Amino acid sequence: MQDVPTAPRPTTLPPSDRPAADPHLPRLALIGNPNSGKTSLFNQLTGLNQKVGNFPGVTVDRKTGIAQLGGQRRAEIIDLPGTYSLYPKSLDEQVIADLLYNPDSADYPDFVVVTVDASNLRRSLLLFSQLADLGLPAILALNMTDVAAERGIQIDLPALERELGVPVVPMNARKGVGVAALRIVMAERLAAPPALRFWEPEGDLLALVREIRAHFGLYSDYLAL
Repeated sequence: MQDVPTAPRPTTLPPSDRPAADPHLPRLALIGNPNSGKTSLFNQLTGLNQKVGNFPGVTVDRKTGIAQLGGQRRAEIIDLPGTYSLYPKSLDEQVIADLLYNPDSADYPDFVVVTVDASNLRRSLLLFSQLADLGLPAILALNMTDVAAERGIQIDLPALERELGVPVVPMNARKGVGVAALRIVMAERLAAPPALRFWEPEGDLLALVREIRAHFGLYSDYLAL
């Protein structure tokens, strides 16, 4: 089925107050499972400096904003639709896959902030593992820590950081707890290397993966699998 392009929805601010599009600003993407508090975090980071439109050719919301990071740095933030996986099963998820699988996309991020539900970490880390295997630099925003504490869930943050190879920032985005710390880490992460991959092809499989990459012009091993 072919999607019919639609006109962008009105912005959330009058034209004079909209954040200016600056091609020199780093672009960060917020991604996470539905109901992980991702949009609450987006609102905390951008305040009123945000606007809503559509991704090209589809009716899926494209929410962007300008965030002040640590060290007087700024960045453009794009709030991606909620998803459980990078294997698309809906139009929203297809938009995410099309963006993250294509480094030439105008919205391709410099790194991603993965918002996870601390009370259901196992489910959230599936998405993180797929992003890591894409080779994207990342931060883990460990949200809803208050809910996890109420359920008696304790998370070893240093161990989690070691295993994932990325900074982990505990927070309660709904109340703004941990947001200041996240801004600082985001500024530091702008020049960071990718997250540790969860799986590396070896031997004959590696040779086959590289052959597929060359044949189809793919930029990562993950896309060739």
